[in-house]
Amino acid sequence: MSLLGVCFLTWQTLDGPIEKFHIRGELTAREQIKVTDTLRELKLPGLLSADLVGVQGHLMALGWARDISVRRVWPDTLEVVLLKESPVAHWGDNEFVSASGSLLKLPDTYPGLPAFEVSVSSPREAMKVYRLVSRLAVESRLAIVGLNQDAQGGWQIIFHNGLEVFLGTDRLSERMQRFNRVYQELAKGDKAPSYMDLRYNNGVAVKHVGDKEDALLAIHPVPQTLTGVP
Repeated sequence: MSLLGVCFLTWQTLDGPIEKFHIRGELTAREQIKVTDTLRELKLPGLLSADLVGVQGHLMALGWARDISVRRVWPDTLEVVLLKESPVAHWGDNEFVSASGSLLKLPDTYPGLPAFEVSVSSPREAMKVYRLVSRLAVESRLAIVGLNQDAQGGWQIIFHNGLEVFLGTDRLSERMQRFNRVYQELAKGDKAPSYMDLRYNNGVAVKHVGDKEDALLAIHPVPQTLTGVP
């Protein structure tokens, strides 16, 4: 047999049909299924003749992969290692936001994540606000479950204990510092706050748990250490 014939037979032997996909990465069961179904759509010709770069590009089009590597495992397996962009929060009804501020469409659900309802800002800008408020809220042992922005750009925070806080549009760091001071004083009392409005220059408007819906907001003065903070 000629050398050319030997090479042809060797190619045919190595280029057998792909029988299995081995998917690696921290993926949920639904995400595993989505990746497998996406690979099957390609109708790959054989293990050796499969275009690995094309496979990577097809998987990147899912929109939630951060890095993908594909390799052949003889005799019949294509191995995919997929590092995904992990969701940090819900964005609207059907999307998620990653830590970098990218929008993701994931096939699974993540019920424990905070929800963003944002009218004006981009996902990246919303993530900056979320990081800032989360970092400062740790001082008061509070965790964010909701981040909302109205059509005027004003930010509203909902914490895990049901407390709603209106920060307004600007000076969010200063207002969160003021919030911490007032909230920690109020937490020492008998009635926990249910709503706090930080848009006042010389105080914080507060409603307490159990107040009637039409009850007037009580204005609490800013502690002396923060007097003058707008």
